[in-house]
Amino acid sequence: MRGIVWDGQKLVITDDLQVRDPGPDEVKVKILRSGLCHSDLNMMSPAIMPGPVVLGHEGAGVVAQLGEGVTGFAVGEEVLLGTQTPCGECRECQRDTPHNCDINWGYAPSFPFTYQGKPAASFANSSSFAAEVVVQARQLFKTDGMPPEQAALIGCAVSTGYFAAVNLGQVRSGDRIVVIGVGGIGVNAIQGAKLAGASVLAVDINPSKEAVAAQFGADQFLLAKRSDNGEGLASALKDAFDPIDVAIECSGAPTAVEGAIHGVKRGGRVVLIGMTAPGAKASFSLDAVLSGREVISVMNGGARPPRDYPGLIKLANEGKLNIKSQVTKVWPLAAFKDAIAALEAGQVTRAVLDHTR
Repeated sequence: MRGIVWDGQKLVITDDLQVRDPGPDEVKVKILRSGLCHSDLNMMSPAIMPGPVVLGHEGAGVVAQLGEGVTGFAVGEEVLLGTQTPCGECRECQRDTPHNCDINWGYAPSFPFTYQGKPAASFANSSSFAAEVVVQARQLFKTDGMPPEQAALIGCAVSTGYFAAVNLGQVRSGDRIVVIGVGGIGVNAIQGAKLAGASVLAVDINPSKEAVAAQFGADQFLLAKRSDNGEGLASALKDAFDPIDVAIECSGAPTAVEGAIHGVKRGGRVVLIGMTAPGAKASFSLDAVLSGREVISVMNGGARPPRDYPGLIKLANEGKLNIKSQVTKVWPLAAFKDAIAALEAGQVTRAVLDHTR
């Protein structure tokens, strides 16, 4: 089958890829659309992912084959992929903190693929850059007629941003929220905060993001200066929107992290949800934390997929959550390099790959 493989040095599109049949409690899914995320690009380093590995972690498609013991799904049914696969049995899972799973916090490697006759790993338990994947049945959610290019985004960008506001930020009606980074995660943090009844200041270094932020409900926009350090950004945030109850940092830039921590009010909360470069460090005064500010970060916005994803799908299908406008463009799989270039240039909210052409 066709797919995109990181071979340890570069991304290659290939037809020399195979995936095994599903085992007990597993499902084979034919992928129709895959979102393209900065997290995929961050993996493209020999030091992080020696390869071969099939990347991609935002996917939607149709059930192709059921493994032994799988119930609740039928061949041909439309589904989306989630990435979380906590064991459900360890101490952390039993304490209802599955994101801290002692056995598999969500990204333990498996090797369902064969590339050029050798085992190839799956990324984030999903590998949506392949034409077909084998995943655990509990990772799948019925999409109820949602177009696959929209459904694909729920597994990462939509759920991470939305629940960064709702779960981690604990945003309430009347709160004043800053969202730093108006990309695929940021626009969903904006929407989550607005649905909770908050006012939102969106922040980005790209002036074209002002229109995007407004489209998803932001009340104000601040064009951040690339030259600002953390203190400079914090000062700009306060001048524009003080007091700030919650800051949701979606860019992963250390300066933005520093600005968020110093920009929120005493007693405020900072949600760090943007993926940072490996080894990145931020510097901030401990006075900011010891005087009452709270800093929190959990993968996927702290979502519990079985509990949270169905409600998110319902919101989208009812038109209360705008996913359609997040899809800037859909590229055929063979044009994945063009999609990556657009993502890296900041020209898209979300880029999507089409496996059918």
